[in-house]
Amino acid sequence: MDIRFLTTFIEVVNTRHFGKAAENLYLTQSAVSARIKLLEEYFHTTLFIRQRNSIQLTPSGEKLLPYAKALCKTLKEARQELAEANSDYVVVGATQLASEMVLSAALKHLHSGFPDLSVKAEVLTLDTLSRQVHERSVDLAFSMEPLKSEEVESQVLAGFELALFQCGREGDIAPGDFIAIDWGSRVRDALLTRFPVCKDAKLRTNSLQLALTTLKEEGGYVVLPRDHRILPAGMPPLHEVTVLDDVEVQVFLHTMKVVKRAGVSDIIVSFCADKVNLLNKQ
Repeated sequence: MDIRFLTTFIEVVNTRHFGKAAENLYLTQSAVSARIKLLEEYFHTTLFIRQRNSIQLTPSGEKLLPYAKALCKTLKEARQELAEANSDYVVVGATQLASEMVLSAALKHLHSGFPDLSVKAEVLTLDTLSRQVHERSVDLAFSMEPLKSEEVESQVLAGFELALFQCGREGDIAPGDFIAIDWGSRVRDALLTRFPVCKDAKLRTNSLQLALTTLKEEGGYVVLPRDHRILPAGMPPLHEVTVLDDVEVQVFLHTMKVVKRAGVSDIIVSFCADKVNLLNKQ
């Protein structure tokens, strides 16, 4: 059985609300409901009485609760013990865009500054990244958006001015000409206000490399940072159309405020001290 089913069960007990439990666990409400259903199927019993404005434990749920708490506590303590005993590795996570913009430079920084360190790197969704940071499964996390949590320290490594660029096309922008990179809600809202046609973009993606490849092969319009040093190599020839004065894209480094693993604090300090070199990739 996946231990996350039990942590979800405990969170629903604590909040007495599937929606609040989902928010606290950085999951969708349907994911929480599915986990509880699987848990009930595993134990062949009903764990909650679901009423319109109330969620109560059944007698079976009451019996399961102390065992669930004990198992979760034991596994958490085991994870912490093993992490402290194996301080010669670090886990780095990044969202898709952040991985394409800074992850290779971040790994180079780690390998050169901490040569004895073993590094595991993963590309994750923002929700999964946030959850794994809170679970201390990820030591260092990179994304283009902040993580909203009082337990997490989110530091801006850099902010970049954005502009609309054109490649191989001229004239008015048609829906079939626009390639939309998901830079976040603020950028998306600004674009829809200034260029309503972009809502029908021919391609929407969270992959910078895919957007640039499509742009190179088919031409079109795309919003990118004006400072191209942060972008992958092999850029197609671009013409700057207009600057988006009211928005910028930021790169964040996320870590838990309370760092328990030996050596991780030194790594965090080194990243913050080496911001310029980290982001000037080319």
